[in-house]
Amino acid sequence: MKLCKKITGGIAKIAEVVCMLMIALLVVVIVTELLRRNFFNQSYRGTIEVCGIAFLWMAFIGLIPLYHNSGLMRLDFLVAHTKGGVYELLYFVNKAFSLMLGVVMVVAFVAQYPYVSTRTYSTFSIPVPYTVQYIPMALAGAYMTLKSVEQVVEELLKLAGKRPDET
Repeated sequence: MKLCKKITGGIAKIAEVVCMLMIALLVVVIVTELLRRNFFNQSYRGTIEVCGIAFLWMAFIGLIPLYHNSGLMRLDFLVAHTKGGVYELLYFVNKAFSLMLGVVMVVAFVAQYPYVSTRTYSTFSIPVPYTVQYIPMALAGAYMTLKSVEQVVEELLKLAGKRPDET
């Protein structure tokens, strides 16, 4: 359990860095485009695509640290006011939905892959497949699935009277 927690924690830290890089990329690209348009009367046609890709990476990869730090909207307002069996039931229902969401995100990527891998952006000079904007969805879904399983196992170990850090 310790190893799994270290791995998911490390992934969450890497995801935070990726999010910061994507925000920085958005700022640089947008400011550069504004300067080029206003002062040099030029424009780069791929700006919209670059910003779209960076935004999707920021949004989906941003789910990873949010989920890791319990920052996503959940049923906490309801769960916090319950105890005993009702608490456990609501906890496991919440984790089941998180797990299903993660699996659906990965399945959606797999289903879309044959179509998006064959299309490329027309504004880039090198062929960049549309897949690049769908990868973060699959990564976030895989993380949510892994983290949900980790949390369920940890809660089951607590219920069984074992400390999760012993395993």
